[in-house]
Amino acid sequence: MKKETIIRFLRRTANQEEQHQVMEWLAEPGAKEAFDEILKAEWDSISPKEEDVTDYQKLLQQIHSRTSVEKKSTQFSSIVPWPKIFKLVACFALLVGSMFLIKKGLDQKEEAPSLTERTIQRSTGSGEKLTLKLPDGTVIILNANSSIRFSSGFGKTNRFIELTGEGYFEIAKDSLRPFQVQTDGIRTTALGTEFNAFARDGVYSVALTEGEVAVASIDKKVELKPGQRLILDKHNSLSNSRIETFELNEIIGWKEGILTFDRVALKSIFHDLEKWYGINITIEEGYNLNRRVIGTFQNKNLSDVLTGLGFSMEFEFSIDKNKVMIKKSSQ
Repeated sequence: MKKETIIRFLRRTANQEEQHQVMEWLAEPGAKEAFDEILKAEWDSISPKEEDVTDYQKLLQQIHSRTSVEKKSTQFSSIVPWPKIFKLVACFALLVGSMFLIKKGLDQKEEAPSLTERTIQRSTGSGEKLTLKLPDGTVIILNANSSIRFSSGFGKTNRFIELTGEGYFEIAKDSLRPFQVQTDGIRTTALGTEFNAFARDGVYSVALTEGEVAVASIDKKVELKPGQRLILDKHNSLSNSRIETFELNEIIGWKEGILTFDRVALKSIFHDLEKWYGINITIEEGYNLNRRVIGTFQNKNLSDVLTGLGFSMEFEFSIDKNKVMIKKSSQ
């Protein structure tokens, strides 16, 4: 029996006469051994790039359906053991399919491409605040003109983010994966805690409100306790940083709409107001911006804040959309 005929028979492409020939041949003594040789030769010739178009499941179903059909009462059918032959063919067909898939898998030299993690970024503009809940349950409140970046694998492979600007962090506990905030070469690490991180204009600070954090640079590591704030300049090493206590509203009041100033220079206050309210402030030449302010404003609009500051700092103001003009009081 020709190998090509047998292959066409298994793939259901043989004509009726060829099918009849194969069935007769399978009933002959020694056919199984010859069929084994054909299978071996077919195995050796299979290329990983070839596509096996045989629907073996369908073929098996067809063979089983044929075995259940009542056989015609002919001399040939009484001689040939049809059920055994169809079962044998089905087994060989499934064996060919399995061998092809195994060989193709073994010869595959390149691993399946892994999914590449992507970077996710969230940002705020002037006068905006944003509350985010990360996949691990951590909550971050971003102040105006701030941004964070983290990978799509956050919470699974790591808990690492990069911060620019200011944010308040309520860290979900995870003893296996410490939470890390990276800013300007400074890394803050926490397991389960709450803290405020600030990084703007070359100044970095971490104010711890709950739990414990470790702040590290290349040359030193500092651990903070609740109520302590670490302040350092980007141009100085961590060894030259300072740790001080802080008033809660002064540091994190911004997230609740509370503005607290404790002996803060007016120049710095105007700078903060520009960020918080999304405005541009123009100041009349000659006005003293070094005067310091003590005061608290809770959930006040820009006009109310400027009115209160102007009364004590002796200045007048005008607002035109997002532009503010400050000039010395005429009184």
